[in-house]
Amino acid sequence: MTKPKWRQYSTRHSIPNLTRSGAGIQYAAEAPKLVIIAHLSDLHLGFRAYGRVVRGADMRERDVAAAFERAVQELIRLRPDVVVVAGDVFDRPDPPASAVVALARGLESMSTGLPGTRVLMVAGPRDTPRRSGDPGALAVLDTLANVDAVTARIQRIEIDRLGLNACLVPYRAVVRSAPPLPDPDPRMRWNLLVMHAEAARGEAAGIMIDPEEWDYVALGGEHQRRKLSQRVRYPGSLERVALDPWEEAGDEKGFLMANLETGQVSFHTVPVRPVVALAPVKVGPPGDPDRVIRKVREVLGEVPGGITDKIVRLRVQGARPKDLLALQGEPLRALRGEALHLAVEADKDLRVPAEAWLPVDHAAQLRNTVLAELEHDGKRSLETERVLTEILQGSSSLSPDSPIGAVQALDGVVSGFGRVSASIPIGLTAILGGGGRARRAVADLFRGVGSNGPETALSRWWIGTDGETLDGSLRRAIDAVAESRGVSLVDAALEALGATMPPETVESSPQKPLRGLGGINPEQVAEEFKTAQRELLASRADVTEVDGDLEVAIMDWMRERQDAETTLFAYRDRARELRRRIRGMEARGPEAPCPTCGRVLESHYEEVLTTLMEEWESIVQDGTWWKSRWDQLEMKPQHLQDLERTALRLHAAVEAGSERLEVLRVRIEELDGAQAAPLHELDDTKGAVAAALIRVRVARIARSKDLLLDRASRFVSRASGGRVLAITFQGGVVRLQGSDGALTPLSEEDLAVGRIAIRLAVASLVSAQGRCVASLPIEHPFDSLDAEARIRSLVLTKQLLNEVPRIVLFSRGDAVDVRPELFDYVLEVRDDEALTGPVLRPASSGPGRIKIRSASSDTLERAGFVPTAT
Repeated sequence: MTKPKWRQYSTRHSIPNLTRSGAGIQYAAEAPKLVIIAHLSDLHLGFRAYGRVVRGADMRERDVAAAFERAVQELIRLRPDVVVVAGDVFDRPDPPASAVVALARGLESMSTGLPGTRVLMVAGPRDTPRRSGDPGALAVLDTLANVDAVTARIQRIEIDRLGLNACLVPYRAVVRSAPPLPDPDPRMRWNLLVMHAEAARGEAAGIMIDPEEWDYVALGGEHQRRKLSQRVRYPGSLERVALDPWEEAGDEKGFLMANLETGQVSFHTVPVRPVVALAPVKVGPPGDPDRVIRKVREVLGEVPGGITDKIVRLRVQGARPKDLLALQGEPLRALRGEALHLAVEADKDLRVPAEAWLPVDHAAQLRNTVLAELEHDGKRSLETERVLTEILQGSSSLSPDSPIGAVQALDGVVSGFGRVSASIPIGLTAILGGGGRARRAVADLFRGVGSNGPETALSRWWIGTDGETLDGSLRRAIDAVAESRGVSLVDAALEALGATMPPETVESSPQKPLRGLGGINPEQVAEEFKTAQRELLASRADVTEVDGDLEVAIMDWMRERQDAETTLFAYRDRARELRRRIRGMEARGPEAPCPTCGRVLESHYEEVLTTLMEEWESIVQDGTWWKSRWDQLEMKPQHLQDLERTALRLHAAVEAGSERLEVLRVRIEELDGAQAAPLHELDDTKGAVAAALIRVRVARIARSKDLLLDRASRFVSRASGGRVLAITFQGGVVRLQGSDGALTPLSEEDLAVGRIAIRLAVASLVSAQGRCVASLPIEHPFDSLDAEARIRSLVLTKQLLNEVPRIVLFSRGDAVDVRPELFDYVLEVRDDEALTGPVLRPASSGPGRIKIRSASSDTLERAGFVPTAT
């Protein structure tokens, strides 16, 4: 067969039966201009972190600018036809002048070294001001020759000499009602799509992209290089621009070069500052500070090339935040002075499932605990059992009838401003802007709607208090956690018994426990304590191991589900394409063109049609199997369910063991001579039960304090970037511990980061996936945090959505301006001075999302392997 005079070009012309959908224009036989696209994204010029300044310049900002400069020099060497920058050119909508200068110099270098090369840029969330009328700093670049910077609406750019049609989709267009994408231009040889959006996961909505319609889709918004399909890609960021960049430590950084003619895509690395995430270091059992110091120095000294000027993370296995205080002073100061940034972290937090501390019948659990104490006191009898049964009658679960903060919408009148009517969806919501008075009024309305039940320690914590001290925040938080761990049931039992509690035990951790009744062998108690300590350590080790296995199993299951879904969609798309061709051929008969060369089939019609039908049937058969596999993986596999049950059992054992250890600690304190108010008003039977109950109460408050300090210390370390190592509470004094010791006096920023960490820690400990706390308002003192701590706290807050369904931030809006992609919903408050307009107005938010093309249910049904939609 001779070569035809005309040829139909397709994106995949090397595989003739996979032409681009809708490509019907024929081009002259001579080859068009070879087009090479350079694909960059997420430059984040102006990014700053860690507070290291040399000669007036932030070191990390200088790193990011240097990476861009190196990328520009590599582009000049490679000489692409088009340079694409897919969003987040700057790190914030109001970039520092130094960032604008760095970009201008890079563009000038490209203009000189690559004359005639077009630079196509779209604005990402970090380039987009919240106010819709403000185009942002990136818009200025649109005035430059050969630079197209799109910031607001979708734009088409046609480059006739290349036969290229480029569709540029900025962030503002993606999140503003997510419009459908324009169709590719069939008149142009090449069609390019550029946008900044993350790949939607699960059932999340997103803009549909059909890979078959575009020769290349240049995406931005993910900092790690990723391939969604052969021609749909993320190049990743040019530098590691996360504040905690450990997940990217092993990734190379750079940009992509895509050859539109051959379909080949290559990655070109750009050297950047090293990030080192060391494997967890085991330092042995806690309690040996010298060993901790020695081991940390030893491990850091073995890093290839040392740690000088590197960004390093060291996690100490088996250590809790308080154990890291052994490094305070000269050891940590010297190490941090050597590295650009050194994060020394405690071991991974033990996340306890709610089912382990929120049993269905908590009264039965409390009864068993008290009976064990009576047994130890030698006071267990039928009479004490009867008394215990009577006072616990009617108590059962700790889970409230309705959770605190069950706010799904705001609907009410705000005095001086008017009526408020707005939904509060699941996710992270920001209510911001306006004057302080208007925003405060809306916050008061929110708290009023969410706290309409009886006043409890948990509700007092949820409402919060303005101007609270760090000490007050911690005490209120301890009360809330203790209530969630059953102290309220103990108090109700003591009240039913007629026991009078010492005043200091009502709002805070008691100073002295009640002396137990009956003779106790001190040596036996001490031995029991040591045994319980060993058993608890063993249980913690077991649960850590099982949690690790469970995490791996869940990841494997989710990966299998994703693979099955991807394969199913690939079969579906291929079946749809074949079905379309078959129907087209059947409609035209022997006059139909050949799928390979475009010539009229004539006598070959039946043969080609039969081949396509057989291929379609084979794909349908294979696709049916993958649909069954996909359905099968919707349910968790049996081994994963078994692991979850094992993990839950072990977590429950750790909770019980922790309480047992604290009860034994109380007994030891009693034996050491601690005194408390005697129970003169009670008879021996009731007195014995009361003594056991108070001992359990003391233990539960101590356990709650320990849980809270551990979690809050982890959070404050993350929120402060390691500037604060831990929160301690000794001798009734709360302190923030830094690298050189306790931080005194506390600055406004210190107090703010401590209070925010405590609030988030309580939420993570008591919410129980919304069963106890359904929403979390965050207001004071968020706006008092420094810029980096605000961003870190937002990232931390976002991660709490697994525990708290709705989190609402009331803020001036600075953090929302620089990280809009973190928020699921944003409401702007009307200015205090404004006399008209809604009190709350929705604003653009979210990361913007895309989905790879999915067919309609009727198309899938015709393909043969998707059931009719219900």
